[in-house]
Amino acid sequence: MGKQSPPEDLEYLEGCVERVVYHAPDDGWAVLHLRCDTRKVTCVGNITEPTTGENMRVYGRWVVDAKYGRQFQFDSYQLVRPSSTEAIVSYLASGQVEGIGKALAKRLVERFGEDTLEILDKRPERVREVEGIGEKRAEALVKAWRRHERMREVMLFLHKHGMGGALGAKIAQTYGDRTIEVIESEPYVLARRIRGIGFLTADRIARSVGVDERDPSRLQAGLIYTLDQATGEGHLFLPARVLLDQGERLMDVERELLEQALTQLEEADEVEIEQTPWGRAVYLPHLLAAEQEVALRVLKLAAETVPGAPTPEQTRAWLGRQGELAGVILSGQQQTAVAGALADRITVITGGPGTGKTTIVRVIVSACRALGRNVALAAPTGRAAKRMAELAGADASTIHRLLAYDPFKGRFTRNESEPLEVDTLVIDESSMIDLPLARDLLRALPPEAQIIFIGDANQLPSVGPGSFFRDLVEAGVVPVYRLTEIFRQARRSLIVENAHRLINDQEPILVPWRKRDGEDCLFLHAREPETGADYVIGAVTRGLPSLGFDPEDVQVITPMHRGPLGVSELNRRLQEALNPKTPHTAEVRYGDQVLREGDRVLQVVNNYDKLVYNGEIGKVMRISTRDKSITVAFEDEEVTYDQSEIDQLQLAYAMTIHKSQGSEYPAAVIVMHSTHYIMLRRNLLYTALTRAEDLALLIGNSAGIYRAATNTEEQRRYTRLAERLHGEAEVMGAQGSLELRQGTPEGRCRAFTKHPSRADTPREGG
Repeated sequence: MGKQSPPEDLEYLEGCVERVVYHAPDDGWAVLHLRCDTRKVTCVGNITEPTTGENMRVYGRWVVDAKYGRQFQFDSYQLVRPSSTEAIVSYLASGQVEGIGKALAKRLVERFGEDTLEILDKRPERVREVEGIGEKRAEALVKAWRRHERMREVMLFLHKHGMGGALGAKIAQTYGDRTIEVIESEPYVLARRIRGIGFLTADRIARSVGVDERDPSRLQAGLIYTLDQATGEGHLFLPARVLLDQGERLMDVERELLEQALTQLEEADEVEIEQTPWGRAVYLPHLLAAEQEVALRVLKLAAETVPGAPTPEQTRAWLGRQGELAGVILSGQQQTAVAGALADRITVITGGPGTGKTTIVRVIVSACRALGRNVALAAPTGRAAKRMAELAGADASTIHRLLAYDPFKGRFTRNESEPLEVDTLVIDESSMIDLPLARDLLRALPPEAQIIFIGDANQLPSVGPGSFFRDLVEAGVVPVYRLTEIFRQARRSLIVENAHRLINDQEPILVPWRKRDGEDCLFLHAREPETGADYVIGAVTRGLPSLGFDPEDVQVITPMHRGPLGVSELNRRLQEALNPKTPHTAEVRYGDQVLREGDRVLQVVNNYDKLVYNGEIGKVMRISTRDKSITVAFEDEEVTYDQSEIDQLQLAYAMTIHKSQGSEYPAAVIVMHSTHYIMLRRNLLYTALTRAEDLALLIGNSAGIYRAATNTEEQRRYTRLAERLHGEAEVMGAQGSLELRQGTPEGRCRAFTKHPSRADTPREGG
């Protein structure tokens, strides 16, 4: 039983693992103390889940480390059964076998001596000969031993095929006893089920167990993987020619074979293909069904008005009285938006910064209360929901919490069977909503309720698939109210001015850091990216604190992950500057990052079991040195991650501009350099600027910022929602039975004809 056959020219040592000094879960690198007879030897090398008490034979060579001295560096190893009674006691008492502690291990060995492990393997019923072990305990002990042996075999198999460390543990945790069977029969399922395994890794595993490169299962898996990757890039489908082109590059096989594989996938209902005037659109079935359902629900809502809604004239009269009481008069655009929002079943309100979207939310809440409507507010992220609640003067939640996900059933609790108990649902930061989430929201809307989407169509689209908000705005079948007037207070902000200059095809105004005179949008020139990285660290630790900003209130955002000005390197340097390693600070390593107690971290996937979602930011409170678990404090509660879940967290001192969507920060350090050329687009710069509440500091070069400001060629997403809304594509799917009917404006509510109470008045305008 071993990792691999050892080369004949290597030395070997055999002994018992006395201590695991260090083990990296990502690549398996370990430092072990091996007890070889009377000697204690330091051994270093790659190993799967080393455990104290394990007996090993390691093959390698002696080396002299400049810092740590003489060590045995092993290239391969074999796990061997301990033979001496002392080693058997140590092995059984190591904690690997559930229910066996040191005392029981000693009693077993006292009874069976050097034959203890053979007894457990071949004649386990004899454990009842040991004093204190009855029938039930014997049965539990035997089950635990067999489970341990099976998992030991599984982990060795995984490591043999290059899947050691945390990745191997995650696979074993997913499939348990079936791991070897699954890998040998359908290795490509790993790419779809296990986070951290892509097609290339699964392909390497498949080849190692004998799958041919032209095998249909390989080609089908490659095409599905390509569609999954496209979903991650925001697409709802891929044109067949694009899919096949990418498949050729990925798998290096003839196109004819891929065409056959695509046909086989369609016949197996693994993909659905729509014929369009420009060719074939290849969907994963759940995304096609979601797009069709969203189109149908939107069209149904667009065909109706709210029963008993006030007329526009009634609303304007009420707004006038409210303005007199509060001393704030809404603009004509705002009044029109509010009147429409109160009357239509579905409404879109879009505008840039400073155009009064927040005031409109406040007024809508006040109006709904006056009308006796039950109103709910929600946003895609926790930060956006908290900000919405503070500014609107009403409770708000994340969309996921509003819809109440049930991890046991694997779906949202709030749906068409159990709709939300609301009359009016207001969603902020709607540009962040992907198509599947939009479907879930529309499903949960009660039969006569209305939904109001508020957002900025000029921002980046959602991280998830689709471009729901922009498609709604552009389709023209839903009432859309565009706010373009900038209010007086906002006009004094250079952040707001620059955002609107971008919308109007004008270059932003860049005020050099050294010439600042109270402006809220500044520029620090860095010719080289390495210099820019130094400036970022200096700005966060010294420059912005000198202006009164605590580093906790500063967020660094950048277009890319890699490079000197990328998320990974900036996070490493900011962590070292803001939360350096100390003898008393616990830490854990995963991949190329170290997470440390006190670190700011970002959740990067939705975890419905823990009720923590993609984009939420927390702080590492505790790290267990025993099991490497991490406890993170988020807005609402503390959440604990075990070792296999650590990849759901990333350092968050710096993050991508995409990940910053839906959040605003007192100060934002925006990295924008010409070395980010491939990513630089206007909506990226616009989104970055509008993340800053009080100060935006751009660090980079003018060439990079000019490129971003002038490049309007967006990466358009493959989506047919707008076509379906226009009637240019089929609208059907699972909800095809929904009846489209025209609502009536009869029975308008008279609540607005009464004198409003002061409690119903908005507190500010603009």
